Amino acid sequence: METLELKELKIVAVSDEEIKKQQKRGVIYQMSMSLLANFTILGPAMSLGYSAVILPTLRSANSDLPITEDQASWIAGSAAFGTPIGCMLSSLIMRRGRRLSLMVTSTFSLIGWVLIYMSTNYEKLVVGRIIAGIATGLASVPATVYTAEVADPLWRSVMVTWSSIAIALGILLVYVFGYFLQDNWRLLALICGLFPAISIIMMLLALPESPLWLRDKGRIDEARILMKKFRGLSKDNATTPAIEQELNNRPRISNNNNNNIMINSDKQSVFKYLTKKSSLKPFGIMIGYFFFQQFSGIFVVVFYAVDIIEEAGIQINGYFGAILIGITRLAGSIIVACASKKWGRRIPSIISGVGMTVFMGLLSVYLYLIDRGINIGDTGIIPAICILAYIFISTIGFLTLPFAMVGEIFPTKVKDILSGLTVCLAYIFSFIIVKCYPDMILVMGKHSVFIFFSLISLLGTVFVFLCLPETKGKTLREIDQLFSSKKNSLELIPEKEKIVIDKNKHTSDV
Repeated sequence: METLELKELKIVAVSDEEIKKQQKRGVIYQMSMSLLANFTILGPAMSLGYSAVILPTLRSANSDLPITEDQASWIAGSAAFGTPIGCMLSSLIMRRGRRLSLMVTSTFSLIGWVLIYMSTNYEKLVVGRIIAGIATGLASVPATVYTAEVADPLWRSVMVTWSSIAIALGILLVYVFGYFLQDNWRLLALICGLFPAISIIMMLLALPESPLWLRDKGRIDEARILMKKFRGLSKDNATTPAIEQELNNRPRISNNNNNNIMINSDKQSVFKYLTKKSSLKPFGIMIGYFFFQQFSGIFVVVFYAVDIIEEAGIQINGYFGAILIGITRLAGSIIVACASKKWGRRIPSIISGVGMTVFMGLLSVYLYLIDRGINIGDTGIIPAICILAYIFISTIGFLTLPFAMVGEIFPTKVKDILSGLTVCLAYIFSFIIVKCYPDMILVMGKHSVFIFFSLISLLGTVFVFLCLPETKGKTLREIDQLFSSKKNSLELIPEKEKIVIDKNKHTSDV
């Protein structure tokens, strides 16, 4: 690693018009590569919704692969079972490269879909679902981390939400394909396998490595060339203080006797970084957020969409209802992406939690009245509104924002480890609730299960209000400082003065 003195920089004066052109080129390239990285999520995301559209077919009397109710729960839960494994593998693979981790994700996804397509019995189908679940775990972090590392801070809060859009789009696509291929689950698997295959080809042709990963590996010259490209500069353009600021080491700051700020290289071990307050505090917050996310029933609706439609008393075709759920989720994800720059994290999360509590509570009351023999006479309109409103309101906060935040809230030195571990635990929660949901329905009854989801949503809202910080508009370094135990002296310095502290001193890291 290197630190660079300002006097060594070759700074060339450029016009305001040229600066705007550079910024535009940079944003277009950042967004293009982020979209390509997030394309890898489509194939794994489809496995989340796949069980919803094939279980009714496999349960039918004329199924070519008949299953029991317990086997059905394992087919649904096996993907969630494999996902934590993928999350842990993701942490290890990301240390060897962000691009490599995206390639491995698509490879596992392709293998999983091929195995599902070739399944001739229940056991092979479950194995294919587990491998597809591993791909989902592998996909849960790298695209978000890659985007967070290449995006300009001004656009990062928007772009890191694209992973949630990709997940929502993948689920919607499998619902749509399932509607037209209700009796051909093998062909559906083959179509889903085309997406990771295309993704592998596109990444081989176009996707570069993350400049910050290259920086951390000591490959400064390569990182500088790529960072200039991500900031709209050509290879031959002179470097800029802002680029060098991003490429310097993350510093440790202290005051000397002359009250000048000194920037020192941080040579602490990864273990010491993991035990810092700036690592442990966001880790605890994100684990809590994901716990309430999963046990509020969000992923249960995804894995059992067609069954949920029927159990909620909605009087429409279950497959068509699943498509409506997918469209609602996609719409919510797009709104979050468009509004994240303005809304931030806390306000949407609180609104989301309140809305989930209200709509799931209304649904549970409705089902309770139906179970007591009260004829409401709404022809299923009320539960339809409750389910779709629940999906929409969950998407603008609880469903999407935790996944977006794992790419930005952890310190760079341990981001790959903690982000993978966090999402791993999240999907362990998911496996528990998805696997137990059918038994919960049998033991507790439909209305009791939905009131349980409502209460968890309420507790999650309180947790978010008390614990979740706002990261909107903050650089990755400022987010790190937010969780540090000591107030950093840089926080008192005006933003425009942070780049140059003293003409004889070094630049700092973002």
